[in-house]
Amino acid sequence: MENDELTQYLAALEREGRYRVDATLKEAPHEVTQRVFLSCDNGCEQGPFIRKLIDRDSGMGHAYLRIFEAQQAGRHFAHVPEIRECYYNERCLVVVMQFVRGETLQDVVYRRDPSLPLAREVFPLACDAVTELHESFDPPLIHRDLKPSNVMYSEEGLTIIDFGIAREYKDGAEADTVKFGTRAFAPPEQFGFGQTTVQSDVYALGMLLYYCLTEKIPSKEARDAGFMVEGVPESMVPVLQRATALDAAQRFASASELKSAFLDAADTSNASDHVQSAVAGPAAESKQGRKRMAVVVSSVAAVAAVCAAMAVGVLAGTTGGDTASQAATQQSMSTVVSSIASASTASQVGAESTQGDSANGQATASSADTSVETVSAQMTAPPRNG
Repeated sequence: MENDELTQYLAALEREGRYRVDATLKEAPHEVTQRVFLSCDNGCEQGPFIRKLIDRDSGMGHAYLRIFEAQQAGRHFAHVPEIRECYYNERCLVVVMQFVRGETLQDVVYRRDPSLPLAREVFPLACDAVTELHESFDPPLIHRDLKPSNVMYSEEGLTIIDFGIAREYKDGAEADTVKFGTRAFAPPEQFGFGQTTVQSDVYALGMLLYYCLTEKIPSKEARDAGFMVEGVPESMVPVLQRATALDAAQRFASASELKSAFLDAADTSNASDHVQSAVAGPAAESKQGRKRMAVVVSSVAAVAAVCAAMAVGVLAGTTGGDTASQAATQQSMSTVVSSIASASTASQVGAESTQGDSANGQATASSADTSVETVSAQMTAPPRNG
């Protein structure tokens, strides 16, 4: 077994010079992150991969070794990148891993806008990912840097990245040796007030939930308001309050417990939304009915006017009247056109008076306008972009 490990180590060292750096994605005092390609003997390249070079004296990166060992032993993780190589050279810890495709959670929330439906889609997967870290290792692996830019999401699923400051829980330790993290998402114990535990990641998950609902970094003002702010459904307030309690003992005991509480709160919020929709339903239906009636009345009036115009035209053509008759015909046609315009105006007023702010109402009013314009034979106007 030791010979196999030595052989793998020497092979990794030999491959180290074969990686071509395509881009440097992050450069920090203790760590460099690169996108790389592996040059093969046949001249082809494999990749892309992510390569991390972590200062071996920084105390960071040990979680990569544990994940690599587990994967080499046959373990598969649904929410963790596959690590291809992980070893120390003279200067640093070298980690070569899967390039995770997709968007960061930060980009997803920006593109789709924050909402409860989005949180309902993404947040349970984030809880599952953290649960996988906590329950697949003994002692648990604690990520300690959960934030929107460290969560990747795509059609293939959700993946947690950047385990540089992840650490094992150490029974009996009073505080973390290395104090890092993103302040807005990290709990108090991560900055010297105690040892981080699985409930430290629960705290960060609570802040991620707040971000999914508001697209905002958790602020002191939001915390002081107990998260009773715009964008946070009432049913979610106690979930956020408990997940992000300053006292770790008051938080949910695990990510899976937080997930269950979130799903219950989401169901409660959805039920409340259905009740509100049911209450508003009759009034909305009445408005739609009035709009439809306005469309029918205006259309009937316009059709009748056109029929009258056609009859007058036919009569004038068949009788071949004198100049006075033609003048009378033109006057009749003018009257008909005025009638059509009056009917169109009345239709628009009737529709607009009941339109409100509903998108469906806007669509109905637009349909009414189009019907009247069509019946009035105004077919030369360019179509409106929808």
